[in-house]
Amino acid sequence: MDAAAAQLNAAIGANAGQAPGGTYPGGAYPGVPYQPPYNPYGPPMLRRVQLIDVIRGICVLCMVCFHCFFVLGSQFEVAWGTNLYAFFKPAQPAFAAIFILIAGICARFSRDVRKRGFLLIGIAAGITAATVLLLPYLGFQDMRVWFGVIHLLAVSTLLFGLLKRLFDVIPSFVGLILCLFLFFLFAPVGQGYLGMFGIHIDLPAGLYQNNALAFLGFCTPEFEAFDHFPLLPYMFIFLFGTFVGKMIRNPYPKRWGSGRRSGWDDEGLPEFCYNRSFMPFFGFLGRQALPVYLLHVPVFYGLVYIVRALLSIGS
Repeated sequence: MDAAAAQLNAAIGANAGQAPGGTYPGGAYPGVPYQPPYNPYGPPMLRRVQLIDVIRGICVLCMVCFHCFFVLGSQFEVAWGTNLYAFFKPAQPAFAAIFILIAGICARFSRDVRKRGFLLIGIAAGITAATVLLLPYLGFQDMRVWFGVIHLLAVSTLLFGLLKRLFDVIPSFVGLILCLFLFFLFAPVGQGYLGMFGIHIDLPAGLYQNNALAFLGFCTPEFEAFDHFPLLPYMFIFLFGTFVGKMIRNPYPKRWGSGRRSGWDDEGLPEFCYNRSFMPFFGFLGRQALPVYLLHVPVFYGLVYIVRALLSIGS
């Protein structure tokens, strides 16, 4: 038995660079597909999941329209913009939550998730500086962003990157259930308590006396922000996505535990999910989600300003 195990290990070592699905040298172990040793920091997926880009693109388009309606109503006093903003406001948490979930899934596909986390933190700091210091000077009102969706994704991505080994050993189904439980438990943080299903745990009033902990969800009733997504409870949506992403990359049910016995695999979804011709516009929009999200408000504002100026000249 020991000799056979040694021979198998030698064959695996000799084929360390061979692609999954190959054969062992010399025809050893016929009919047994080759599997490379598991690497928890393995290479990115061989094929990009187009369906993920499509869903993210739809969410980005929804957020772009939502913010543009706000700009029309609040900055240019266009009545139908205000009406559309109020009409779509109840749906905003839904497509924002899907966007956060997709970001969590994609964190599993990142080549260097910690590097991406630091990059997003820099971008988030720039957003706060621009909306708090620059926009009021330029005449934009009520558009301050202290801790918006990019801030949430930045901190969540960095935390996941730093604690990835811990999340790797948590079975996926356990992680999904735990994230759902924590999300609903912390969902009423903004109202001053924890709980669900009739359970009500009041939080100390001192947490809500100022806005120093607004990034966690503890803020005064007077707190105002154009885009506010505190870590509690939205971080758990992101983490939920990371466990979904692990299940996609380790698709077989017997490997949906800790994932430490299998390598990364890009065949965890139906074939059409990888088809680049499936809804290509939304796929493109999803792949360019970050620049689109960062630029859509100033670009839209500039376009509306130019159009109004031309119309006033013409009249």
